[in-house]
Amino acid sequence: MLALLRGEVPDKLPLFHTDHHLLRGEKEREARNRGLGVVVYRPCYVESIQNVEVVTRFVPNGVVRTYKTPIGSLTETQAIGVGYGMAGYAFRDWTGVIPAIREFLVKEPGDYRVLRFIVENIHYEPYYFAIEDQVKHLGHDGIVISDLPYEPMERLLLDWVDWKRFYIDLARNPSVIDEIVDILQRKYEQELFPVAANSPSEIIRYGGNLDSILVSPTMFQKYYLPSYSEFANVLHANGKILSVHMDGRLGALVEGIARSKVDIVEAFTPPPMGDLPIGKALSLWEGKIIWINFPSAISTIPKRSPDEVQEYLIELLQSLASGERVALIVSTENRVPEESMMAIVEVMERATLPLSRGTIESIRQHINH
Repeated sequence: MLALLRGEVPDKLPLFHTDHHLLRGEKEREARNRGLGVVVYRPCYVESIQNVEVVTRFVPNGVVRTYKTPIGSLTETQAIGVGYGMAGYAFRDWTGVIPAIREFLVKEPGDYRVLRFIVENIHYEPYYFAIEDQVKHLGHDGIVISDLPYEPMERLLLDWVDWKRFYIDLARNPSVIDEIVDILQRKYEQELFPVAANSPSEIIRYGGNLDSILVSPTMFQKYYLPSYSEFANVLHANGKILSVHMDGRLGALVEGIARSKVDIVEAFTPPPMGDLPIGKALSLWEGKIIWINFPSAISTIPKRSPDEVQEYLIELLQSLASGERVALIVSTENRVPEESMMAIVEVMERATLPLSRGTIESIRQHINH
């Protein structure tokens, strides 16, 4: 993976799995011994909110969190699964699923005034121990990436405002949205971006979960590209790499992504879940590295046979040209059945670079035998 990031050609097409979706055990150990790497995400910062009292209350199957400010209070409700807060990573439950927001902070136009107060009082400080400690333990088994919050607009859209409420307010009173986005962007530029630029990680993941169903090309141009540009300038000056988690339908955003200063398009999901073929993405995004998220519709939902998984993967390899700007991740979304993971490993351990028709035909013959 590091060779790929430095513009070199690795001996094989890199294959990784995300740490929080990789179940430890016999098959996982075998897969890693056969070349499966691990991507581990850790924060490089601590976020605090001054002048705001945050009260958390647990109710059956849920968490109620209230933000009390001098000018009013906002409350959010999250649905949680069994084992929430006990399963290790990012407050997931025992199945690896994060809480779903059932009630957002902003419920009516007047709530933006309180949200603005909260955002004005957000602050960031460096915290590098989690990364340094993980790097020490992981060794050469994978890479550790500094993980940042969502972009300012994405945070509003996914964390703070129900999407129906959001688009009504964006159409009727965009200045209220713009004001909060601008405040948070300044917080990022003044506090968060410098913290990330000095992180021990070579790669910084910023925001994501981009999907053109939610983010139009106009929104992407106005709210996302400038933030990427500002952050990339800071990172590149420190020799760091900018990665953005773009796992949705990207067909309508191809031109904007091409113009962006993003170095790694992470979690790119090809059809049948995404709407952009990987071959087209590679041709349009010259110079960008693409980390492919193996579609869950093939590996997991509905449950497919290992033969189907391998056939899909071989066809995917055929569309990668030389394969020199690509890595494959078993999943950025969920836990994958062990038989699907091992089927992927069996193909990928023979995916030598640069890819050729002969290499792919050799893989096909091996699988068929």
